[in-house]
Amino acid sequence: MLSRKRCPHTGVVNFYFDAEPYLSVGSVVKTAGAAGYQWRCYTDPYTSGGAAPDLKTAERRVTDLCRQAAALARQDEPIVHAA
Repeated sequence: MLSRKRCPHTGVVNFYFDAEPYLSVGSVVKTAGAAGYQWRCYTDPYTSGGAAPDLKTAERRVTDLCRQAAALARQDEPIVHAA
């Protein structure tokens, strides 16, 4: 699961996995002097960023990439057999 928190001082929206509530896996910030938002995703292998015309689109892009990374990580978990 992802949670999102907006900094009241800077306005940056950060995204966190529930397993690591203090390590941001993505962020969205309003661009200064221009209409639009910049987004960043920090999760491997989907580390990337871009621009979006509105906050909802930027947040959706970050959450989609983070969910894909989480699904990929679950596939890579080793299978442990009980002896």
